[in-house]
Amino acid sequence: MVNILTVFITGTAGSGKSTLTSALADYLESQDNYVGILNLDPAAEYLPYTPDIDIRDYVSARGIMRKYKLGPNASLIAAVDLIITKVDELRQQISELDPTYLIVDTPGQLEMFAFRDTGPLIVNRLNMDKSMVIFVIDSVHARTMLGLASSLLLSLSVQLRIQKTQVNVLNKADLLTEEEIEEIENMIEEPDYLETRGDSELVTRIGGIIRSIGMIPEPIPVSAVKGQGLDRIHAIMEQVLTGGDKPS
Repeated sequence: MVNILTVFITGTAGSGKSTLTSALADYLESQDNYVGILNLDPAAEYLPYTPDIDIRDYVSARGIMRKYKLGPNASLIAAVDLIITKVDELRQQISELDPTYLIVDTPGQLEMFAFRDTGPLIVNRLNMDKSMVIFVIDSVHARTMLGLASSLLLSLSVQLRIQKTQVNVLNKADLLTEEEIEEIENMIEEPDYLETRGDSELVTRIGGIIRSIGMIPEPIPVSAVKGQGLDRIHAIMEQVLTGGDKPS
């Protein structure tokens, strides 16, 4: 288990986590790697890939909804919390699969996984020593200072909760112009950009907090649909998971 290079894909609903999971797995396999995909979303109705290991074989949000007559949110919370009781079975399946890379597609609702105790517990119980997190930012929402500041705060919150080396990616970059991508990168790379150019007092204050923390990874523009940026993600994965270094 400790030799499996594991990447947890996180991000807000609709940011393209599952599509990125599929595209990244395909890219890694094209580079002659043996890749396994673990779906950890018990409420997924459709996935753009066929998971090698699927939590829905053990826990189904829809099944819990029917059995206990719960609403969608309550059933999803219960399903995500139940994942922890199936970690031993997941570990056994991962061990039997024994991939070089394991891509873990986390639940669609970020708060259900990262901000409850269950998510960090699952990460720790899977006992993946060589692991990291990719936080998916929706590039379209990051075009404004307010949207970007909100995304960066969520990214920092996930890093705080999961306690793993984390990389930010700007997904759906194919929907943006080069100028828009450059503007987003500048807002992140320039330490005082949000603080000095914020379009509201709150954004300015948030910019100061982010600058003082100084832990924002360089964003990687990615298009899961067109394959843009997957080579850069792979390079950083190699750096972090096999070299033991943090991304620069």
